[in-house]
Amino acid sequence: MRYKDCFDKERRDFLRVVSHAGISAGLIRASSVLAGVMLARTAEAQSGTPTKHCLVFNGGGCHPNRWFPSGGTLPVQSAPLQTHYSRIAMLRNASLSGAGHGVMFHRFNNGSWGEDSFDVNLGRTIGANYPVKYLNVGTTAESALSREGSTGKPIITSPQAALDVLFAGGSGGGSGGSTAPRQSVVDLHYAAVNSLRTKLGQHEKDKLDSHFTAIREIEEAIDTSGENPGGTCPQPGNTSVTGFDATAKLHADIVTLALSCNLSASVSIAFGTDAHTHFLDVLGRESHQSHHNQGNMPAAYTEDIVYMQGLTKYLLDKMGERGLFSSTIITQVSDMGDADSHGNSNVPMLVAGAGISGGRVLDIGGRTQSELYQTLGLKLRADQSPNGGSFRNWASSTISGL
Repeated sequence: MRYKDCFDKERRDFLRVVSHAGISAGLIRASSVLAGVMLARTAEAQSGTPTKHCLVFNGGGCHPNRWFPSGGTLPVQSAPLQTHYSRIAMLRNASLSGAGHGVMFHRFNNGSWGEDSFDVNLGRTIGANYPVKYLNVGTTAESALSREGSTGKPIITSPQAALDVLFAGGSGGGSGGSTAPRQSVVDLHYAAVNSLRTKLGQHEKDKLDSHFTAIREIEEAIDTSGENPGGTCPQPGNTSVTGFDATAKLHADIVTLALSCNLSASVSIAFGTDAHTHFLDVLGRESHQSHHNQGNMPAAYTEDIVYMQGLTKYLLDKMGERGLFSSTIITQVSDMGDADSHGNSNVPMLVAGAGISGGRVLDIGGRTQSELYQTLGLKLRADQSPNGGSFRNWASSTISGL
């Protein structure tokens, strides 16, 4: 059976499950939670096959001799990832087509101002049957990282705005502005879905409860004002989840939720921007301060990179807790190699998760993110998805051995 037929079969199986449960298509469209619950039934048959993707931007580069291991132990700058190293392929001699500050579109988009970025293209291909095509979140406002065709998709910096996208459906680009107070998304969806519990099998009921619990936990992290008990959410501008560290981790929770609840097959998360003007509250300094003249403060630069990789570790921890390594590929890209020179070479890229042989360093001989995206797009069968004709060919070659 051709893969395109497999995608079509998965979609038919999904609709068959919906029909047998007595659930109308209108209610599926109205409730992204219910759509995710039912989609999970068909997705489980894909265990071990990559069907989703999480793209991570983690700026600052690295010192190669402090990043790549010579054996099984990761050196100081990549050490936070040690517990996940068995799942990770670290790409040695990776290049970036445009390193430096102020060219964020190179990271996900290979320099194009008129074509989809990788996260958006995956959303339009492998994510075609999901309630939310793609979700792009981050700590710091940035308009040029994700693009849908020639249209920039601003990063969603507000955790509440990200939740609103997930549970209202639609694509993930947004302005990250404040939203009016309203009922908890759990309460909004529960009323619609609870009446159908008698029509769901025990498997679906268990998934429904698990999804609602995960959503409630994230809402409790946002709703800390104490003024609206019972699950209501304040405007994002009133939340006490402030600062780079707390925002980064809450967004990691949200993208994990989106993937584990089958609300989206393509998510991206940006820890800072390539301008490096974000303030690292845990370290008490702006990111950029340690990146130049490292001879005067080499320890500070290493401390920055260790902290930033700790955020990637936090995300991987959450992915593991939700059992996503069997279905999801996680890709980390950066904005440069050595930060002092803004170099294009030895850029710290890595890939982990479903379909990836980890615990190793793979020399890719100077290939760039374009070959990486081509390789992963084919692994995810984006070219043979229901919208395979929309798959953007990133390169004429792939990375062998990945």
